[in-house]
Amino acid sequence: MSYRDNTIKKRVLVATTSCAGVALWLCGATTPVCADYDDIKVLEMFYEDKELVVTPTRDPKPISQVAENVTVITAKEIQALNAHTLGEVLNTIPGVHVEPRVTPGGLSPTLSIQGSESNHVRVVMDGVTINNVSDFLADVGAIPVQRIAAIEIIKGPASSAWGSSLGGIINIITKSPDEARKVGGVFSASMGERTTGDFCLELSGTSSPLGYYLAADGITSDGLQPHTNVDSGSVYGKLTWDPHEDTRVLATYSYSRGERGLGTFPQYGILQDGDYEHLIATLGMTHALSESLDLDIAARFSRRDYGDVSDDLGTGLELGHNRYQQPNLGASAKLAWRAGIHSVTLGTDYDNGTMSANLKSLGVDPTSGDLVTMRAETDGRLERWAIFANDTIVWNSWSITPGLRYDWTSTSNDFLSPSLGMTYNWSDHTVLRAYVARGFNIPSLVATTGGAQGLQPNPGLEVEKVWSYQVGFETTLLRYVWLKSTLFRHEVSDFQAYDRETGSYVNQGEQRRDGIEVEAKTIPFFNTTLSAGYTFIDAHGPFTDVNGVLHNGKVPNIPRHTWDVALNYDDRKLLRGGLVGRHTRWNAREDFKSRDSAMIWDLTGGVRFLSTDNLSGELFFVAHNLFNGSQYLIELSKNPGRWYEGGVRFNF
Repeated sequence: MSYRDNTIKKRVLVATTSCAGVALWLCGATTPVCADYDDIKVLEMFYEDKELVVTPTRDPKPISQVAENVTVITAKEIQALNAHTLGEVLNTIPGVHVEPRVTPGGLSPTLSIQGSESNHVRVVMDGVTINNVSDFLADVGAIPVQRIAAIEIIKGPASSAWGSSLGGIINIITKSPDEARKVGGVFSASMGERTTGDFCLELSGTSSPLGYYLAADGITSDGLQPHTNVDSGSVYGKLTWDPHEDTRVLATYSYSRGERGLGTFPQYGILQDGDYEHLIATLGMTHALSESLDLDIAARFSRRDYGDVSDDLGTGLELGHNRYQQPNLGASAKLAWRAGIHSVTLGTDYDNGTMSANLKSLGVDPTSGDLVTMRAETDGRLERWAIFANDTIVWNSWSITPGLRYDWTSTSNDFLSPSLGMTYNWSDHTVLRAYVARGFNIPSLVATTGGAQGLQPNPGLEVEKVWSYQVGFETTLLRYVWLKSTLFRHEVSDFQAYDRETGSYVNQGEQRRDGIEVEAKTIPFFNTTLSAGYTFIDAHGPFTDVNGVLHNGKVPNIPRHTWDVALNYDDRKLLRGGLVGRHTRWNAREDFKSRDSAMIWDLTGGVRFLSTDNLSGELFFVAHNLFNGSQYLIELSKNPGRWYEGGVRFNF
């Protein structure tokens, strides 16, 4: 038995013996002793690759014991979308919004979970937070999807386990070495309109006690909208060493860089370009101290550098040039103890991040009236450490998870984040969930120390706080239909917004977000599966209008109604295809001139060939925005029209 299998077996032993009926909670079987073929297919469809989730407590646990609203996306589902980047995948998940749909690999400035601000969503890969320390935004358009094994999303605050994550967390779990062979891999290439291409090579294997996973990829495009060209590339590596069946040493390395056009803005007479360079390196060890106690330790280093240039649209004169450098050094340690009805996790995190901003802009000298280049330099540091603990208590049909975390930061006040979650297995078909949590979000270094043109620092800015309440259920009571629904309420206090009078970010009161998510999915019928989702969000609180005047009422620019529909066909032999659609009804400001009358549909298809034990191939195609619809929040960032691409994928 491999190290991974041995560890997972120990981690779920207590849970499975304490709650024997939970394993069939999604199978929809009418006869639990002797399930028929259709019942087994239901179990495979909704439970395959999703038995365990790591993100809620930072230790593997069955999803039936998770009280949070969690969505899991697997590598198989990502491949079916023929997606290029993380942002494209996230924009198909109910409750999650990434706008606009730009050129693959382009900058996606908006990432929201249940109406949250973009900087409220924490994105993690290999245990490393990839949000910028400057503005706490995550560049989801710069993360290729080929290296991803699964994405786990918590909708709502996850502060009791992860710290600053008021809106939610997106945890990227990368692929592990192939333990079945010494050498294997995948090669894929696609080309589309406007010379839009995506190329990737993956190699993976294990020669005991060493394992490896390596990937190199690149995205290029002339731009699907004016001045949205992309030229990017990245490499990724994961190495494992198992000196003993109870010990694993793991190292990862990721490096990516790219250049891209950020768009033209005739209304302001400017065009913008940007570039980035991201590096992540980790080294960790997992050791089973006993049958019931595991130790995980990890060190990490990341560096996120990026810049942007603004030029005059008519003359080409450089109007501004900003450059940010952001190194971060951190470490984590965690103990996981399982005994009887308890699964306890105790851990600590430390991070020390810095920001160096070099700002340059063209302005008028107040003395001479001449055009001069104005320069400014800003440095900032954000140091933070935390200790956290949680326990999953499984008793009969109940699962109770209390959690607590204490965070200290160098730029703002300390914070205590409690949470309490409960699940109840009402029957073999239905699980009920309830969750309450207190969360927070750290102010960005740009807001507290400066680092943006015209923005005044506010060192007294307090953390944003939230109390979150969620109830929901998941059921296959209809046997051939999986149904999930969640009611949520997020009460945010000390909400941060830009104040025009002071020229800085200030705490401006309370904001409330209420809503509901509903998802449904059928079992395969003639190799065809139908899924649908609906999200409603109602937000009230303080907001600033176009003139900088503070109001209190219905918050604009919220995705108030969202419909998601997907129809997928897969005969598992020759053909596969899918039709994926999303329609968002924005509560947009009038001056944004948004468009939300059309539903955006993407049509995907694939034909398999060369199906042997050692080699298989697939020709695939995608028709993006099939009906050439317009759906965007702001006229300055319109979505691309209809465009096509096709490619080939080999597994060897």
